[in-house]
Amino acid sequence: MSEFRRSLPRASFDLAIVGGGVHGLFAAQEAARRGWKVVLVERDDFGSGLSFNHQRTVHGGLRALQSGGIARTRQQVAERRAWAVMVPHLVRPLPFLLPTGGGVMRSRAVIGTALRLYEWLGAGKNQGLPPALQLPPARLVSRLEALARFPGLDDTGVTGAAVWYDYQLRHPDRFNWVLASAAIRAGASLLNYVEAIEPLRVGSRLAGLRVRDALSGIEGELHASRVLLCAGAGSASLFERWQLGAFPPLVRACNVLLNRPAHDTALAARGRSGRMLTATPWDGLWLVGTFQTDEPAGPAAAVPSRADVEAMLDDANSAFPSLKATLDDVRLVHAGLTPATWRRGRAELLPESSVRVHGGGLYSIVGVKFTTARLTALDALDRIGLGPQRHAPRTGRVPQPLPHGSADGAAELLAEACRSVGVSLDPDVHAHLLDWYGTEAADVVRFSAAAARLQRLSAGLPLLEGELIYAVEQARACRLADVVLRRTHLGTTGDPGHGALDRAADILATHLSWSAERRDEEVRLTRLRWAV
Repeated sequence: MSEFRRSLPRASFDLAIVGGGVHGLFAAQEAARRGWKVVLVERDDFGSGLSFNHQRTVHGGLRALQSGGIARTRQQVAERRAWAVMVPHLVRPLPFLLPTGGGVMRSRAVIGTALRLYEWLGAGKNQGLPPALQLPPARLVSRLEALARFPGLDDTGVTGAAVWYDYQLRHPDRFNWVLASAAIRAGASLLNYVEAIEPLRVGSRLAGLRVRDALSGIEGELHASRVLLCAGAGSASLFERWQLGAFPPLVRACNVLLNRPAHDTALAARGRSGRMLTATPWDGLWLVGTFQTDEPAGPAAAVPSRADVEAMLDDANSAFPSLKATLDDVRLVHAGLTPATWRRGRAELLPESSVRVHGGGLYSIVGVKFTTARLTALDALDRIGLGPQRHAPRTGRVPQPLPHGSADGAAELLAEACRSVGVSLDPDVHAHLLDWYGTEAADVVRFSAAAARLQRLSAGLPLLEGELIYAVEQARACRLADVVLRRTHLGTTGDPGHGALDRAADILATHLSWSAERRDEEVRLTRLRWAV
């Protein structure tokens, strides 16, 4: 462990957060902004659980409206707008198309009425946003327009379509680090690869956590007057070991990235399973999901088997016949365990996140909604409270821009950085840096120049070698998978090929003094993410 990690257990905190997904990171940022002394521990890497395994969409509550959730729809519309305020560079409007026809509830009359109500509830959805991020109104389109907007649509019984817009989170893995960085800037201490083992208690009162550094095995104590569990599926084990009562059953949720060229409209349709699926364009390919198990899944079933993936493809092909997808077309499977409930004889995802108070200073978030994760974290902190003597003036619920969440001025900053180090970037490298890093691109170029790593990682890729070391030195990456899957764009759409993974492993092995055995193991574990 670093000296920082060795000395940290001697510190005392107002709040210890267990879990570095989107809920834990939002909680850490806001708690630090309130003036609390905060530490967050994550047993893996930041954003490596369900915050990595989702469909990359920030929803506005249309599905909640289908079940009569007027208040939830208003909330999700407002929170969808909050994402455009926080990270305007990382979101973009994305049209969704749902064919009409085939029953009363899918008729143009019923769906048209729902869309008009949806627009009324979301009247303020574009307030204060720049034109590029303003969402067009939802509407009905004709059969001819539906077929034109979505080539290959199965037109059997189709009378037209509903079209609405949500945001796509263009680089969710980049977002997770931007949020983590914002929490650090606010004053929170964030530790990845540190596992919470057991609570520390003084009598019946919580006094903190015993933790273990996963990379070194060293154990220590974190003293804190409050503990908030945000460990996703890992909370199930914590609930059992810490005797906190029953945790909701878990189901495996999956999205499959297919090697099929996509166009720029998402399509919703029901598969053979009866579940509504969405085919979403992602980096020029189709991302299809969300598939889920009908029965509870244990930790060993978090990763789908080959047969499970075949069943998912069968469901996808029934919903979207033009895909004709096979196992050979699968580039990446996003999979994770998520809390569920029993409904109509099978497991269904929980409709909403919740905050639980366990007593003695212990709290938890059962998080299921990515879009509203910020609000859930704020609710948890309001429930915790630390009294006026430990509580800075409340920052309020108005969303604030996150560091490097905007690209305003990024091109100028990058141009100045290139001039200062005397480099002329290839156009594709220049575009990549601005697209991924926004205003941080200039820092990456200066760092890469100082490290003498301004060359490409591979001739076929725009990634700079310096980005890998920057991920370790400036973004707390510890493992090859952290760099490849979450700090850079290298492996987010599958195996990058071109010998890029091996070259990346060589660079990190040299920089981090890995043994040959450690280097090979890092490559093996990373490749498992793309295996089917």
